[in-house]
Amino acid sequence: MAVWSWLTREFNVSAGQGQQAARIARQGRVPMTQDTPDDPERTQLLEAMPSATVPAGEALAAGVQLGHYRIESLLGRGGMGDVYRAEQLQPVRRTVALKLLRAQRMDARRVAYFEVERQLLARMRHPAIAQIYDAGTTADGHPYFAMEFIAGSPITTYCDQHALSLRERIALFVRVCEGVQHAHQKGVIHRDLKPGNLLVDEVDGRPLPKIIDFGIATATAAGSGGEVAGTPDYMSPEQAGGDQALVDTRSDVYALGVVLCELLTGQRPNANGETAASGVHTLRLPSEQLSTLSPVDAGRIAQARREPLPRMRRVLRNELDWVVAKAMRFERNERYQSAAALAEDLQRFLDGQPLLAAPHGRGYIWRKFAQRHRTGIIAATAVVLALVGGLALSVYGLLQARAQRAIAEQRNAQLERVAAFQQSMLEGVDVEAMGVDIGRDLRTQVARQAGGDVPAFERGLARTSTPDVARSVIDRSILANAERAIEHDFANDPALAADLRESVARVRLALGLPAEAAAGFAQVADYRTRALGASAPQTLRARQAQVRALLEAARTKEGLALADTALRDAASLPAEDPLWIKLRLDQADAIAALGDRPRARALLEALRADAIRLRGERDAATTEVTNSLATLLGRMGEPDAGRKLLETVVAIRAATLGKDHADTLGAQHNLAIMRIMTGDKAGAVAMQRELAAIQTRRLGAEHPTTLGELGNLANMLSDSGDNAQALPIAQAVVDARTRVMGADHPQTLRGLLNLSSFYARSGDFARAIPLQAQVADARVRLLGPSHPDTMVIQLNRAATLYQAGRAQDALAQLDRYLPTARQVLGERHRELMMGYDIRAQAADALGNATLAIASYQELLPLREVALGKEDARTIDAAWQLEGLLRKRGQAGAAGELRARYIEPLLRADPKTLGEARLAKRQDIIDTEREEARQAVR
Repeated sequence: MAVWSWLTREFNVSAGQGQQAARIARQGRVPMTQDTPDDPERTQLLEAMPSATVPAGEALAAGVQLGHYRIESLLGRGGMGDVYRAEQLQPVRRTVALKLLRAQRMDARRVAYFEVERQLLARMRHPAIAQIYDAGTTADGHPYFAMEFIAGSPITTYCDQHALSLRERIALFVRVCEGVQHAHQKGVIHRDLKPGNLLVDEVDGRPLPKIIDFGIATATAAGSGGEVAGTPDYMSPEQAGGDQALVDTRSDVYALGVVLCELLTGQRPNANGETAASGVHTLRLPSEQLSTLSPVDAGRIAQARREPLPRMRRVLRNELDWVVAKAMRFERNERYQSAAALAEDLQRFLDGQPLLAAPHGRGYIWRKFAQRHRTGIIAATAVVLALVGGLALSVYGLLQARAQRAIAEQRNAQLERVAAFQQSMLEGVDVEAMGVDIGRDLRTQVARQAGGDVPAFERGLARTSTPDVARSVIDRSILANAERAIEHDFANDPALAADLRESVARVRLALGLPAEAAAGFAQVADYRTRALGASAPQTLRARQAQVRALLEAARTKEGLALADTALRDAASLPAEDPLWIKLRLDQADAIAALGDRPRARALLEALRADAIRLRGERDAATTEVTNSLATLLGRMGEPDAGRKLLETVVAIRAATLGKDHADTLGAQHNLAIMRIMTGDKAGAVAMQRELAAIQTRRLGAEHPTTLGELGNLANMLSDSGDNAQALPIAQAVVDARTRVMGADHPQTLRGLLNLSSFYARSGDFARAIPLQAQVADARVRLLGPSHPDTMVIQLNRAATLYQAGRAQDALAQLDRYLPTARQVLGERHRELMMGYDIRAQAADALGNATLAIASYQELLPLREVALGKEDARTIDAAWQLEGLLRKRGQAGAAGELRARYIEPLLRADPKTLGEARLAKRQDIIDTEREEARQAVR
């Protein structure tokens, strides 16, 4: 029985911690045109005069290709056409929304509308408007165009799911108004503004609204005035009245007023705008909408907007009622004259300025002034009292002090902006690439100035880590000087000094100086504990960064203790707070790094369930937790479970961040590993080749990230049977890592282990065994004798010794390490099962049937629990054990094994078996046939 598959290589698994700072928050997504409770009625296209209907065509099936696009699924159907989710195949690959005119009989009017819609969209370029990419026609002449796919939620859904405050909702709505104003400036009236057409996505953690579906806006440019188009609940009176010649940009302002009312109170206005009753036009305003609800329901709505109910009623009644009323006036001339005017008034509300829509009495204007300048009024009152008391000199001194404070505050703000700019510049430095450049420049200079010394120089440089040189130079020349300047120049402003020190620490963490970063974060957190308290969010943020830096510096026990303390201090944070989730994730990662993987898994599973419940599956913090759990499952010997989670992570990140985003590539990297671990060799190699090519192009051939991808490619090629192609790649990776990172770096040691396994597969044990001993010695020295990574190399050494014909040495190695490995790695780990397999084979080869039987008896239940009763490896263990038992004369026990594991495989239809089970079936048949012939002889 072959054991080559158990000569395990180690893959570079990116957990997405520390090196990838941008964390983009996502949740609550729905497809671009999917109907939701916020969009109760589809857009309607109603004929004012009877006309022949246009029969609807059948929806396109998934996989159908239109031009450069392949249909994936139907998103929705409207009056003008169908919208599909599709994949653009060339010149770039991306997901798009593809709109197709589906009428079987296309009259010239509809084709003209469709063409006008495409042209209108193509003219608009605004962050809040979905962008058009391309257009074409099907083989039978049906026009279509491809546009930006928005994986967002209707604006009302997004605000509710994220519990946005009243001010946050209004700020988001202002951005919608700006997009509508852009469309109006291009001559486009949307005509169907409603939550379902105002989707909100997130970019860099900030909500970004997108206006979609300008499908009926074409009537502005090409309509005949005979159609009523839009959604009834959001139509302006003139739009619903049928005379489309009266529809203008103020009709969209009316619809924005309806959406604003819904954002404020969770309800649309009862009437379609103002209604005519006895010659008087009436409208139920937001505060009146709220008053119609029960106290419980009204309180729930206010709480969701993070406002006390009395204050919310007061704000609506005194100000926001006026905005909604002006936007929804029955007479167009009385509305806001543009979406920009509506946005300006809402911004005035946010800034505490008097509203243009409000009745401008002196009392209202004075009240707004007082709200904006409350502190100043209090100070002014104190000044008046001082004047009354005859303290003119004190007043003068106070005014001078305030002026000086204002100047100081302005300078501090400027300094913070400069510091933020410098931090972003330094964080973006690629130290690994800088180290490669330093090495290259040094070689060039030595070759030019002292050519004869090049060989000696190369030997010295091979023992030097040039990225560490680059880090040291930046740290000493820039960051250390910055710290001294902070100490000297900001001694009298400790709060600002702490902020600047935090900026320096974040740069150090990004540059790969975690120990120095941890010291900086500790200093910041200690000051904020004294000034603000241990439970203050600013303090906890610095503590969490300190924990992460300690973990990256391999000071795991210290990091775990600090994480436990910070979690106790953070008990008052809301359960959904990302900082609370990060601290729990750090705690689990530390426990896993210390070797207690079962406990870490339980913590991560509970944390993921909480994150999904509280923030949604698509949220950035949730995907980070899912990624960590998936990689841990893979390390614990459960790659199928890990792969399933990573497929989800990759899909979410591709949809929310883009396919070429660093976080998406990191998840794909891990997924490729899980594919090879679950037997999908072709899929894994294809994905890994693509990742290696991308990183070589982006970062260079000797960048550590590139080397990690090339190392994984070598592993996958070897697993796929192409050992000859894998060996030179693996050797090149080891050489480059030794030059770039140093001989004892974990990545260098991992490369050596992989290279040794390739030599073993090639039968070159004279090279394989010393390399494995070198890795084992380094890991014992660096990680300790009981670390999971140390256990992995010790078990691999036993497998290689056995393959080299040294069965007795293999048994001695396993006797020494197998009991500890079972405790450290867990009973589902593939290396543990490999160890029992090798022990059984080595014992059998040495004639120790008792030990061989005992080993298979331990291995069989392990494989059945981890892999399943029908897995080829489980059946192999049962078959080997059956043969040994028959030789011992234990026919009954052997028969039970055969009936449970082997006979079902032999009776199965070969067409229903996978590759591994089919091969094992044939192996059993061929071997037993040969054994029968031998018995006859």
